This record gives sequence, structure tokens and C-alpha cells, in this order.
Amino acid sequence: MLLASHDGERWIEPQLASILDQRGVDVRVLVSDDASRDATADILARHAAQDDRIVLLPPGRFGSARANFLRLIRDADVDGADAVAFSDQDDVWHAGRLERQLPELLAADATSGNVTAVYPNRRVLIEKHHPQRRLDFVCESAGPGSTFVLSPAAFARVREVVRSDERVDAVAAHDWLVYAIVRAAGMRWTITPDSLLDYRQHGANVTGANVGLQSALTRLQQLRSGGFRLDAARVARIGADVASAPLRDELAHVADLMERNDAAARRELVGLAPQLRRRPREQRLLRSAIRSRLW
Repeated sequence: MLLASHDGERWIEPQLASILDQRGVDVRVLVSDDASRDATADILARHAAQDDRIVLLPPGRFGSARANFLRLIRDADVDGADAVAFSDQDDVWHAGRLERQLPELLAADATSGNVTAVYPNRRVLIEKHHPQRRLDFVCESAGPGSTFVLSPAAFARVREVVRSDERVDAVAAHDWLVYAIVRAAGMRWTITPDSLLDYRQHGANVTGANVGLQSALTRLQQLRSGGFRLDAARVARIGADVASAPLRDELAHVADLMERNDAAARRELVGLAPQLRRRPREQRLLRSAIRSRLW
């Protein structure tokens, strides 16, 4: 299990406990700390000294959660693991989470699921298990990376790309990238309807739950800046390089459409929208954004 930490002293101990207490599985936690300025590194060192299931990578300065996770993907020693999972520092895993997920890998190469966003006064189920579409990975992740579990073969494919392709360092989110590589490589990914963890919402979230007006305004700003479209084009280019024909050619064409901003490209992208997002509402919003030149 790969855990990225940074200034997480308020949350790291309950999260570690929820991982180490998983039912029915043996776990090993590989941790990369990104120059924490609080007591996170001390807490991790104390727990690692007491429990050999916790392994600390040499400390470093990475600058973002994305870069820290990419460091874990590149450097963590996962030899002998039956599966590789990702973990944020501030969630709480449900006790049977891995016990429910690991059987999915008997018929799939990777799996993820829903989460419960936890606010001070409410809990909200965040559903990500809408039916997958042919090209959904170009425009979205399978959900929070904290729910991802990959087979050794899927993780090895991701690691190969992350180690060899410099473009990955410019991708907006590690979980989006991981999902895209696995799917583009022709591997099977399942998204289960189970809520797998408590996704704690607080002011220091790198990426919070996509709920509410503020989230909608943030997404609108990203659309209007053109950054999201170019991020999607970059993901499509990376995916094309790991895909086989005919998907390889289709991804290269989609990337070309996204890098352009002419009327013909927008018309074609409107037609592709149902394949670029899983949720029908998101498909409609994407079509509207393209037509109105917000995207």
C-alpha cells in the first residue's frame, strides 16, 4: 500500500490504524513524506519503529501530492505484493475494504469504488460507479485514487510509463493518469458500488469531494481557462502510446481535436461527449461546455 504524506499530523495515526487493521489481509504500508513541517515525520518514524509493516522511503521534497505519488510509483519496493493500493493520509478505511476489493482482481486488472465524504455535520455518498465508457479515462479518473487497487501486472505497466515518459510529470492528477494508463493498455478495471472509506473533508484537502456550489465554480473556472482540455489532451497522448490499434489511433485523434479550438473540432467533440464521461449529467455538461466554448 502506497501512502503519500505531507503535514498530516492531525490525521495520519487514525489512517494508519485503519489500514493496519484491515480484516482478512496482510498489509505493508510504504510511505513517502513530502518535507512535512509538522510532527508527521516523527509520528511515522515512531510507528515504523514499532511495526515492521510500515516502511518509510527516504525523505524528499516533491511539492505536490501528485509528485509524491509519482515518486512512490517509481521507487517503492512492491516485490512480492499480490496487489498494490493507494492511500491518502487523511482518510479512514472501512475495516472490510480490501477484503471486498481483492476478489475483484480475480477477473480484473484493477478496481476502485465509491467513498463517503465526511463533513463536520453530515456524510455524503460520492458515487463513481456509473457504467464505464470507451474513452471516459481521457476526461476523468475512476474516482479517488485512495480507492484504487491494482494487480501486479497493472501496477508494473503504470510504473513502466511513469518511469519512462516525462509527460507524466505535467498531468494534473496521479489517479487520473493511473486509470488512463491501465485502461488504454487494454486492461480491465471495475468500479464497485461499495463505499470503501471515509473521505474526510477539511480546508487542507488537495482535492475535495466534487459536491456543492464551490466545487461547481472551481470546475467552471478550470473549464474556462482551457487547462482541463489540455490536460485531457495530454492524457490522451500518453494513453495512445500504450494502446494498441485501433484505440491508439482513436486516442491520437481525440488528442488532436482537444489541442485545436476550431468549429470542426468542437463539433466532433460534442459527438464524442457520451464516450468521454460516465455519468449522463456530466456528458450533458461537457456537450454544453464545448458548444459554448467554455471548454
